[in-house]
Amino acid sequence: MKKSILIIVFLMSSIVTFGQEEKPLGVFESDTTWLKEIIKFPISFAPEIKYEGYEDLRFAKKWRDKTNEDFWCYTFAWHIESHEKQSVDILETSIKLYYDGLMDAVNKKKDFTVPKTTVLFIKTDGYENGIDYIGKIYVYDSFNTEDMITLNVRVKVNHCDDKKTSTIVFQLSPQDFNHKIWERFKDVTLKADFCN
Repeated sequence: MKKSILIIVFLMSSIVTFGQEEKPLGVFESDTTWLKEIIKFPISFAPEIKYEGYEDLRFAKKWRDKTNEDFWCYTFAWHIESHEKQSVDILETSIKLYYDGLMDAVNKKKDFTVPKTTVLFIKTDGYENGIDYIGKIYVYDSFNTEDMITLNVRVKVNHCDDKKTSTIVFQLSPQDFNHKIWERFKDVTLKADFCN
């Protein structure tokens, strides 16, 4: 009898444990005109970036079409277990490691050394739409052109004080900051509960 009760208790606790759904990863909300990808830290192509958490990416559907204004138009958020105050130096170092690793991993040319990425950020003090940093990334495009391109970037840093986490949002495009393409990023928003 004791054995039967123990088996029933074990089975019930297993059902409860395995029946609980894990919350899907992601801090963004967007419509179907944006492609989605989630990558967990540590990122395989940039293990030197020592964050824990994940990256939520959203790509404009034609981001690989160099004849379209959506070319290289995408946004990503690093939702990380860190309350570290971001700075120009930290962002520049992290993004350089990220793109050097990414473009090297994607490179298909045999015996070709991918040129190193150059990154420049400027702190804006949130002057426009709460953007904390703007910058430029001069990077080898292993995906499409197999040439150097310049990406303009806007960065917004969000801290979740209760959870001791941060969500750093990057918006990128080769288009100038006054181009209408930057309005498209309004279609990708942080979830109301992104801190949870």
